[in-house]
Amino acid sequence: MELINNLMSKIGVNSKNEKTDMFYSYYIFGKSIDKPIWEWNNWKHVAELLQPIIDLSPELPFIKSSQSIPVKYGKDNKNVSYDKGSLRFGRMIWNESNNKKWTTKYADKDKWTFFDTEIAFPTRSNCHKNNINPKLFISVHNENLTEKEKTIIDQSITIHVENKLIEKSSLIGIEKQVEKIGELLNWKIGGKIKRPVSFKSEFGGFTDSFWDGSYGLLNSDSTDFSENYKRYGIEYLKKASR
Repeated sequence: MELINNLMSKIGVNSKNEKTDMFYSYYIFGKSIDKPIWEWNNWKHVAELLQPIIDLSPELPFIKSSQSIPVKYGKDNKNVSYDKGSLRFGRMIWNESNNKKWTTKYADKDKWTFFDTEIAFPTRSNCHKNNINPKLFISVHNENLTEKEKTIIDQSITIHVENKLIEKSSLIGIEKQVEKIGELLNWKIGGKIKRPVSFKSEFGGFTDSFWDGSYGLLNSDSTDFSENYKRYGIEYLKKASR
Protein backbone atom coordinates (compact mmCIF):
# COMPACT_ATOMS: atom_id res chain seq x y z
CA MET A 1 0.00 0.00 0.00
CA GLU A 2 2.86 2.38 0.80
CA LEU A 3 4.32 1.76 -2.66
CA ILE A 4 0.97 2.60 -4.29
CA ASN A 5 0.58 5.78 -2.23
CA ASN A 6 4.08 6.92 -3.17
CA LEU A 7 3.36 6.28 -6.85
CA MET A 8 0.05 8.14 -6.72
CA SER A 9 1.72 11.05 -4.97
CA LYS A 10 4.37 11.32 -7.68
CA ILE A 11 1.79 11.52 -10.45
CA GLY A 12 -0.34 14.03 -8.52
CA VAL A 13 -3.19 11.69 -7.63
CA ASN A 14 -4.77 11.78 -4.19
CA SER A 15 -2.02 14.01 -2.83
CA LYS A 16 -2.56 15.20 0.74
CA ASN A 17 -1.51 18.72 -0.23
CA GLU A 18 -4.05 18.80 -3.05
CA LYS A 19 -6.84 18.25 -0.52
CA THR A 20 -5.70 20.18 2.55
CA ASP A 21 -3.97 23.38 1.37
CA MET A 22 -6.48 26.11 0.57
CA PHE A 23 -6.01 29.33 -1.37
CA TYR A 24 -7.75 32.63 -1.96
CA SER A 25 -7.83 32.84 -5.74
CA TYR A 26 -8.70 35.71 -8.06
CA TYR A 27 -9.20 35.71 -11.83
CA ILE A 28 -9.14 38.70 -14.17
CA PHE A 29 -9.84 38.50 -17.90
CA GLY A 30 -9.54 41.66 -19.97
CA LYS A 31 -9.35 43.19 -23.42
CA SER A 32 -6.42 45.47 -24.14
CA ILE A 33 -7.33 48.93 -25.42
CA ASP A 34 -3.99 49.87 -26.96
CA LYS A 35 -1.03 47.93 -25.61
CA PRO A 36 -1.32 44.65 -23.64
CA ILE A 37 -0.73 44.43 -19.93
CA TRP A 38 2.75 42.89 -20.38
CA GLU A 39 3.98 46.10 -22.01
CA TRP A 40 6.16 47.85 -19.42
CA ASN A 41 4.28 51.15 -19.33
CA ASN A 42 1.18 49.16 -18.36
CA TRP A 43 2.82 46.47 -16.26
CA LYS A 44 4.62 48.90 -13.96
CA HIS A 45 1.23 50.09 -12.71
CA VAL A 46 -0.01 46.51 -12.24
CA ALA A 47 3.18 45.66 -10.34
CA GLU A 48 2.54 48.54 -7.93
CA LEU A 49 -0.96 47.22 -7.24
CA LEU A 50 0.35 43.67 -6.82
CA GLN A 51 2.91 44.74 -4.21
CA PRO A 52 0.61 44.36 -1.15
CA ILE A 53 -0.16 40.83 -2.35
CA ILE A 54 3.52 40.09 -3.02
CA ASP A 55 4.27 41.30 0.52
CA LEU A 56 2.20 38.41 1.89
CA SER A 57 4.78 35.92 0.62
CA PRO A 58 7.23 34.64 3.27
CA GLU A 59 10.07 35.41 0.83
CA LEU A 60 10.43 37.32 -2.42
CA PRO A 61 8.86 35.32 -5.25
CA PHE A 62 10.65 34.46 -8.47
CA ILE A 63 9.64 35.53 -11.97
CA LYS A 64 9.68 33.19 -14.97
CA SER A 65 8.56 34.44 -18.37
CA SER A 66 7.90 32.42 -21.53
CA GLN A 67 8.48 34.39 -24.72
CA SER A 68 9.69 33.54 -28.19
CA ILE A 69 10.73 34.73 -31.60
CA PRO A 70 10.25 32.47 -34.64
CA VAL A 71 13.07 30.04 -35.42
CA LYS A 72 13.38 28.89 -39.02
CA TYR A 73 14.44 25.35 -39.84
CA GLY A 74 14.31 22.66 -42.50
CA LYS A 75 15.18 22.83 -46.16
CA ASP A 76 15.61 26.44 -47.27
CA ASN A 77 14.38 27.52 -43.79
CA LYS A 78 10.79 27.22 -44.93
CA ASN A 79 9.50 25.95 -41.59
CA VAL A 80 9.02 28.13 -38.56
CA SER A 81 8.82 27.09 -34.91
CA TYR A 82 8.09 28.99 -31.71
CA ASP A 83 9.97 27.68 -28.68
CA LYS A 84 8.58 29.05 -25.39
CA GLY A 85 11.96 28.60 -23.75
CA SER A 86 14.11 30.13 -26.48
CA LEU A 87 14.48 33.57 -24.89
CA ARG A 88 16.41 33.60 -21.63
CA PHE A 89 16.29 36.04 -18.74
CA GLY A 90 18.42 34.44 -16.06
CA ARG A 91 17.31 34.15 -12.45
CA MET A 92 14.78 36.87 -11.60
CA ILE A 93 13.45 37.70 -8.16
CA TRP A 94 10.62 40.17 -7.74
CA ASN A 95 11.86 43.75 -7.99
CA GLU A 96 11.38 46.73 -10.31
CA SER A 97 14.49 45.98 -12.35
CA ASN A 98 13.45 42.43 -13.14
CA ASN A 99 9.87 43.42 -13.85
CA LYS A 100 11.20 45.88 -16.38
CA LYS A 101 13.54 43.21 -17.76
CA TRP A 102 10.89 40.62 -18.59
CA THR A 103 8.59 43.21 -20.18
CA THR A 104 11.24 44.94 -22.32
CA LYS A 105 14.29 42.76 -23.00
CA TYR A 106 13.00 41.15 -26.21
CA ALA A 107 9.86 43.17 -26.91
CA ASP A 108 11.41 44.98 -29.88
CA LYS A 109 12.42 41.76 -31.66
CA ASP A 110 10.73 41.01 -34.97
CA LYS A 111 7.65 38.79 -34.57
CA TRP A 112 8.19 38.54 -30.82
CA THR A 113 5.50 36.57 -29.00
CA PHE A 114 4.63 36.72 -25.31
CA PHE A 115 3.12 33.52 -23.91
CA ASP A 116 2.96 33.87 -20.13
CA THR A 117 4.75 34.92 -16.97
CA GLU A 118 4.72 33.22 -13.56
CA ILE A 119 5.45 34.91 -10.24
CA ALA A 120 5.78 32.28 -7.55
CA PHE A 121 7.21 31.33 -4.19
CA PRO A 122 8.40 28.66 -4.12
CA THR A 123 8.87 28.19 -7.86
CA ARG A 124 6.88 25.68 -9.89
CA SER A 125 9.93 23.42 -10.32
CA ASN A 126 10.68 23.51 -6.59
CA CYS A 127 7.08 22.65 -5.74
CA HIS A 128 6.89 19.77 -8.19
CA LYS A 129 10.27 18.40 -7.16
CA ASN A 130 9.46 18.43 -3.44
CA ASN A 131 5.72 17.68 -3.70
CA ILE A 132 4.75 20.92 -2.00
CA ASN A 133 2.41 23.76 -2.89
CA PRO A 134 3.34 27.41 -3.38
CA LYS A 135 2.55 30.09 -0.86
CA LEU A 136 1.96 32.54 -3.68
CA PHE A 137 1.35 31.93 -7.38
CA ILE A 138 0.48 34.62 -9.92
CA SER A 139 0.31 34.11 -13.67
CA VAL A 140 -0.08 36.49 -16.60
CA HIS A 141 -1.38 35.08 -19.89
CA ASN A 142 -1.65 36.05 -23.52
CA GLU A 143 -5.22 34.97 -24.30
CA ASN A 144 -4.95 35.69 -28.04
CA LEU A 145 -1.96 33.72 -29.29
CA THR A 146 -3.71 33.16 -32.62
CA GLU A 147 -3.91 36.95 -33.02
CA LYS A 148 -7.56 37.08 -33.98
CA GLU A 149 -8.72 40.56 -34.92
CA LYS A 150 -12.02 40.21 -33.09
CA THR A 151 -11.73 38.74 -29.64
CA ILE A 152 -13.54 39.36 -26.36
CA ILE A 153 -10.56 38.49 -24.15
CA ASP A 154 -6.87 38.86 -24.94
CA GLN A 155 -5.13 39.08 -21.54
CA SER A 156 -5.53 37.63 -18.07
CA ILE A 157 -4.05 37.49 -14.60
CA THR A 158 -4.65 34.76 -12.03
CA ILE A 159 -3.68 35.24 -8.38
CA HIS A 160 -3.45 32.52 -5.71
CA VAL A 161 -2.43 33.15 -2.09
CA GLU A 162 -2.37 30.48 0.61
CA ASN A 163 -5.25 31.32 2.92
CA LYS A 164 -3.02 31.10 6.02
CA LEU A 165 -1.14 34.17 4.81
CA ILE A 166 -4.18 36.45 4.75
CA GLU A 167 -6.03 37.67 7.83
CA LYS A 168 -9.76 37.72 7.16
CA SER A 169 -9.78 41.41 8.05
CA SER A 170 -7.39 42.01 5.13
CA LEU A 171 -9.52 40.32 2.47
CA ILE A 172 -11.49 43.46 1.61
CA GLY A 173 -8.26 45.38 1.02
CA ILE A 174 -6.84 42.60 -1.18
CA GLU A 175 -10.06 42.48 -3.17
CA LYS A 176 -9.90 46.23 -3.77
CA GLN A 177 -6.38 45.81 -5.15
CA VAL A 178 -7.66 43.07 -7.45
CA GLU A 179 -10.47 45.32 -8.68
CA LYS A 180 -7.97 48.10 -9.47
CA ILE A 181 -5.86 45.61 -11.41
CA GLY A 182 -9.01 44.57 -13.25
CA GLU A 183 -9.60 48.15 -14.31
CA LEU A 184 -6.06 48.34 -15.72
CA LEU A 185 -6.74 45.18 -17.72
CA ASN A 186 -10.03 46.64 -18.98
CA TRP A 187 -11.60 43.57 -17.45
CA LYS A 188 -14.60 41.89 -18.97
CA ILE A 189 -14.90 39.00 -16.52
CA GLY A 190 -13.56 38.67 -12.97
CA GLY A 191 -14.06 36.18 -10.18
CA LYS A 192 -12.87 34.89 -6.83
CA ILE A 193 -12.98 31.55 -5.05
CA LYS A 194 -11.48 29.84 -2.03
CA ARG A 195 -10.06 26.65 -3.45
CA PRO A 196 -7.53 23.82 -3.22
CA VAL A 197 -4.72 23.53 -5.77
CA SER A 198 -6.88 21.11 -7.78
CA PHE A 199 -10.44 19.87 -7.62
CA LYS A 200 -11.45 16.25 -7.26
CA SER A 201 -12.47 14.76 -10.58
CA GLU A 202 -15.51 12.55 -11.05
CA PHE A 203 -13.24 10.25 -13.06
CA GLY A 204 -10.71 9.85 -10.25
CA GLY A 205 -7.66 11.92 -9.33
CA PHE A 206 -7.74 15.70 -9.64
CA THR A 207 -8.47 18.30 -12.29
CA ASP A 208 -8.45 22.07 -12.97
CA SER A 209 -5.17 22.70 -11.17
CA PHE A 210 -4.26 26.35 -10.71
CA TRP A 211 -0.87 25.44 -12.19
CA ASP A 212 -2.78 25.39 -15.50
CA GLY A 213 -3.18 29.16 -15.32
CA SER A 214 -6.29 30.40 -17.07
CA TYR A 215 -6.99 27.14 -18.90
CA GLY A 216 -10.49 25.80 -18.36
CA LEU A 217 -11.80 28.83 -16.50
CA LEU A 218 -14.01 30.28 -19.22
CA ASN A 219 -16.65 28.79 -21.46
CA SER A 220 -15.97 28.16 -25.15
CA ASP A 221 -16.87 31.67 -26.31
CA SER A 222 -15.16 33.46 -23.37
CA THR A 223 -18.35 35.15 -22.23
CA ASP A 224 -18.66 33.51 -18.82
CA PHE A 225 -16.97 31.16 -16.39
CA SER A 226 -17.09 27.48 -17.30
CA GLU A 227 -19.71 25.17 -15.84
CA ASN A 228 -17.01 23.44 -13.81
CA TYR A 229 -16.01 26.66 -12.09
CA LYS A 230 -19.61 27.61 -11.47
CA ARG A 231 -20.02 24.24 -9.80
CA TYR A 232 -16.91 24.85 -7.70
CA GLY A 233 -18.56 28.02 -6.41
CA ILE A 234 -16.74 30.87 -8.14
CA GLU A 235 -18.15 34.32 -7.27
CA TYR A 236 -18.27 37.19 -9.73
CA LEU A 237 -16.21 40.31 -9.22
CA LYS A 238 -17.04 41.47 -12.73
CA LYS A 239 -19.76 39.98 -14.89
CA ALA A 240 -19.51 40.05 -18.68
CA SER A 241 -21.98 42.41 -20.30
CA ARG A 242 -24.23 40.95 -22.95
